[in-house]
Amino acid sequence: MYLVTGATGNVGSKIAKELVNQEEKVRLFLRDAKKAEPWNTRVDIAVGDFIKPETFRPALEGIRAIFLMNRGPDQKSFEEFVSVARDLGVQKIVFLSTLAAGDPALTIGKMHKDQEDTIRASGIVAKMLRPGGFMSNTFGWIGSIKAEGKVYNAMGPGRFAPVAPEDIAAVAVRALTDDLPEELFNISGDEPTTVGEQVSILSDVIGKKLECIDLSEEESVQAMVKGGLPQFLASAVVESFRDIRQGKTAPTFDTVERVTGRKPMGFRAWAERNAFRFV
Repeated sequence: MYLVTGATGNVGSKIAKELVNQEEKVRLFLRDAKKAEPWNTRVDIAVGDFIKPETFRPALEGIRAIFLMNRGPDQKSFEEFVSVARDLGVQKIVFLSTLAAGDPALTIGKMHKDQEDTIRASGIVAKMLRPGGFMSNTFGWIGSIKAEGKVYNAMGPGRFAPVAPEDIAAVAVRALTDDLPEELFNISGDEPTTVGEQVSILSDVIGKKLECIDLSEEESVQAMVKGGLPQFLASAVVESFRDIRQGKTAPTFDTVERVTGRKPMGFRAWAERNAFRFV
């Protein structure tokens, strides 16, 4: 049986769906059992929370492999979860890390690298997914698009190749179910773009004129805090954007095509699939 954490999120929900479609046995680790209602009886449910260690063992009993989300700065509960998984004989953890983990000088990078190292130290087979920017990060634009027809850009003029959650999920499913030899999976799309270019594509797709407004680093942090991110996390996110803001193109990788046998989804195709969310 596979345990999926973050099963209501952009990536985890797609992993769970694909595992079910492959007729694998799946358990979802959820804070609220009501969120599993769309699954009906197709999955097992473990109600729990990473701040409630007493819920770890029931969730992990009988599990062969886990899709594990990062826990932000909550390193202690993460370590305890991995320890229980090891004690119960879990064979593999596929961990959603970040490309920034390759640079632990970054706050976001260190946070994820520390959790990667916790998994490695456990002796459980580890598969680290390191995506760059998600296409679904554009969902953060929905409010200002609907209210003002504007997108506030924290990335400056830099180019990067965002990746669709569907493609991250496809790599994760392969890593969970197959014996892939590598440990690290750096993941990107294959079309480097600027935020301004993404806004232009989205404008065309939804048939609404959109304006892209660049923000300074300080303005970007405050906008994220206003949107609900804690100050330390907003600062860490903007810090991770710095190279791109300064015009350095983020690297692209062939991981999606190499692992899944198909090219990653382009931004226009993703925008067309999700246009209804922005109108």
